[in-house]
Amino acid sequence: MALNSVESAINKVKAKGTVQRVFGWILAIFNGFIAFVGCATSGFKEALDVTMVLFFSAIAAAGVWLIIKGNKKFKLIKTFSDYSARLAADPEKSIDLLASATGVTVATATKNISDMIATGFFPNCYLDGQRNKLVFPTMQPQSPTTANGSNVQSQSVKYTTVQCKGCGATNKIVSGTVGECEFCGSQISE
Repeated sequence: MALNSVESAINKVKAKGTVQRVFGWILAIFNGFIAFVGCATSGFKEALDVTMVLFFSAIAAAGVWLIIKGNKKFKLIKTFSDYSARLAADPEKSIDLLASATGVTVATATKNISDMIATGFFPNCYLDGQRNKLVFPTMQPQSPTTANGSNVQSQSVKYTTVQCKGCGATNKIVSGTVGECEFCGSQISE
């Protein structure tokens, strides 16, 4: 269920970003061309000439703004992939460590995580401002099971790192078992 939620959120952001990019380019190119032709041919002899050039330039600027907004959405998806992999490897889920590992300020990492939570990339998660950590919903502890369903003895447990096929996060599971992605809930195995 969480996998569908994360995939759905990513698909919505991709669709919104694509629409913003396409309409942005259409507005920027079409209206920018009209504004350019208006500048070149009008001579600005009348107030209407100036008004029309400014009007089409403003619409072209709005198109550029849409392109930038669309690009930010795709950058957020890429950042989510990076953050989720790094957070999966950090048992503390520290924003400070995440910020230093990615080369951004703590404020930037916190804003990015907040944006990701708001868009549904980290379902049921929240930021703990006092400890500066990302908190995941508590899951009931499960004894690890092998692919055939038998329990694994905890005395000879060997862990392996697996990348989730659903969201791309890196998870640590017991070797030879089927686990659940810590970020999206999909089943993962070696």
